[in-house]
Amino acid sequence: MFDVGFWEILLIGVVSLLVIGPEKLPSVARNVGRWVGKIQRFVAGVKSDFNAELQSGELRKLLGDQENQIQELRQMVKDAREGFSQEMSDATQMAEKNLEHLRKDIDDVSASAEPIQPSPDTAESKPPTRRPE
Repeated sequence: MFDVGFWEILLIGVVSLLVIGPEKLPSVARNVGRWVGKIQRFVAGVKSDFNAELQSGELRKLLGDQENQIQELRQMVKDAREGFSQEMSDATQMAEKNLEHLRKDIDDVSASAEPIQPSPDTAESKPPTRRPE
């Protein structure tokens, strides 16, 4: 935090010796040491709390991003399922229409076809066959 070198500490010691005096200097130094320790512990605690909150915030952001991606994937799956269902429905309807047209065409051809007359050669050997309806 502060860059205090040897010469700065020596200067502070000399000034405090002159201002406080040699009799009170040890007790003042002890009190200053205690306060400096308390301040350092307080700063370290605040720093660790800040880092924990920062990491927690990053994790929350990451979790939020993951939830957004999951929602997007769910929407994509839902859209794909709906599209597939619609295409299957369209294909089924088209197949049913084609089947109906084919049945109608077969009925038309069957109705317009002349009955088969047996030829004299086959009349004796085989009975006439009819097409099943």
